Amino acid sequence: MTAKTKKIIVTTLFLTAVVLAVWQITGGDYYTKFEVVEQVETELDPDDPLVAAGFYESNIITKTVTRDSFRLGLLPTPSSMIDKHMLSVISLLGPLWFVTLVLFWRSRRRLNRAGS
Repeated sequence: MTAKTKKIIVTTLFLTAVVLAVWQITGGDYYTKFEVVEQVETELDPDDPLVAAGFYESNIITKTVTRDSFRLGLLPTPSSMIDKHMLSVISLLGPLWFVTLVLFWRSRRRLNRAGS
């Protein structure tokens, strides 16, 4: 294995670690998201007539809220060929590892030819 090949493999491993760290830091979701839907607990409005009528058992209810937040996912969720949801761990690391493996294979093949 040549020094150039070793550098390429080390760089690929480093970039893989960085992408996986970003995936975990942003939430570790299965699919890439740019908007997060969450359930949050809120207190009831005391002026609400339904509260006064006793329709709620407690003073806390849950609401569905959406907020803008980036979550890198393992898999892409595109709706077209060029879409921001195409970004994912697989779409970033797949081509990188493909190129690395092709270069590794070519360098081994050259070394085998030179040794023969």
